[in-house]
Amino acid sequence: MKIGLPLSFAVALTCAACGPKIGPGGVSSSDAIVHVHSNVRDAQVFVDGRYLAPLTALGGGVAIEAGVHRFELRHDDYFSSYLELKLARAERRKVTMELAPVLP
Repeated sequence: MKIGLPLSFAVALTCAACGPKIGPGGVSSSDAIVHVHSNVRDAQVFVDGRYLAPLTALGGGVAIEAGVHRFELRHDDYFSSYLELKLARAERRKVTMELAPVLP
C-alpha cells in the first residue's frame, strides 16, 4: 500500500513492515488520485487506518495504489465518516464525505 500527496512534496505510506517514506518521488504515474471534499474543512483524513493529514492540506488530492482502500474523516465535534473505494490504476476520482455534528 502506498499513499501520497501530489504537491511540491510527496508523502507515501508503504506496508506496515516497511514504515512511512517521506520525500519527493513518492507518487507514481500509475497511482490513483482521490480528491476528498467535506462539509468540515479541518477534518483529519485517515486511509486504511493510518493518519494522513488534515483535509485542508490535501488540495492536490491523495495519491494511492490501485485496489480497495478505506477512507475516514474524523473531527472531535462530528461523527466520523467512512468510505470504501475500489480504485483502478491511474484512476481520478472526486468523493464527498459529509460529517454529522455530535449533539451536546
